[in-house]
Amino acid sequence: MKQLDITGKILVTDITSASAAFHTADLAILVPSTDAENYIPKLLEICTEHEVGLLIPLTDLDLRVLASHSSDFEAIGCKVMIGPPQTVLTCQDKTLTSKFLERIGLAPIRTFTLIEFRQQPFFPCFIKPLRGSASVGAGVLHSEAELNAHLATYGDLMLLQDYIPGAEYTLDIYRNKEGKVLCVVPRQRLSIRAGEVEKGLTVNDTELIEAGVRIGENLEGLWGVINAQCRRPPGDKARFFEINPRFGGGAPLAIAAGADLPRYVLEETLNLPISAKLGAFKSNLLMLRYDEAVFVHVDNPDNLPGFDTPLSR
Repeated sequence: MKQLDITGKILVTDITSASAAFHTADLAILVPSTDAENYIPKLLEICTEHEVGLLIPLTDLDLRVLASHSSDFEAIGCKVMIGPPQTVLTCQDKTLTSKFLERIGLAPIRTFTLIEFRQQPFFPCFIKPLRGSASVGAGVLHSEAELNAHLATYGDLMLLQDYIPGAEYTLDIYRNKEGKVLCVVPRQRLSIRAGEVEKGLTVNDTELIEAGVRIGENLEGLWGVINAQCRRPPGDKARFFEINPRFGGGAPLAIAAGADLPRYVLEETLNLPISAKLGAFKSNLLMLRYDEAVFVHVDNPDNLPGFDTPLSR
């Protein structure tokens, strides 16, 4: 906002004040959980009261409900960085994602429902929730016993895939409202912790950039930042397995490399010329992440998530 010489505030919502972002925003507001009936009404109330002009979802939890209610926010003058419900579902349902990738001519990773896998099992394989986030419930399995133990822990709503070894990449993609991809930044994921990239490297890779353009421009009606993930075995083509219609956890690396994704969203929201340029980013920029603590006083510690039983992720 400073770069664009505009004034405004950043508001953060969460279901708990035990959130680092909650204490770094200009204004932080508690909201119901995303599956509560009054979640959308509460967001609309906040956006109306504070004259919010742009709403950006940062997790998978409320993408579909926001997509279904985006017109309600538009009616009060608030743009939501989202797309139509069916396109969002295509990204979130891994079976639909695989079919989408095949349709646009990109190599997906073979994907099976649990029923299909049981008919012709193979190991090692990769398992993930049908609709999941932050790599919870995802992992490599080497035997039937491991499969059964995994299902007992995470439930049966799972997909099984070929385990593809090789380098792993995330593509940060910006698609404008006209459906044109203006930015693709491939990032190689060198080290991952709890589903988030811990060490990453930007790579100027023609195959991956062209794939990012193809993905972005075929996601009908989607607007804003998208991230897609793939693995590339040595000497082979990239095999895609994930598309998320939101900022990725490693987006700060793309931003540091010169692809200012938040600026592009603001520029388009304010009908300013978009400064994005395809391929204009610093290659071989290495990100090395570390934890940073936020310290705040709490009056009622017994209300904190994890107070009775520690949370793990």
